[in-house]
Amino acid sequence: MPHPIARVLTLLELLQSGGTRTVTELADRLGVDERTVRRYAQHLIDLDIPVESVRGRYGG
Repeated sequence: MPHPIARVLTLLELLQSGGTRTVTELADRLGVDERTVRRYAQHLIDLDIPVESVRGRYGG
């Protein structure tokens, strides 16, 4: 199992590859749950890496 920092960097790579992705898609790619993806995104924001998000159809 990769270390959390490796997953955060993988998330950054996925986000930089372009396109719109759902939290569910990202969670599947990283092998974690959706809450963990949100926590990893917050880590990126804390490092002053801009992360844009759009509220989903049902508010998620």
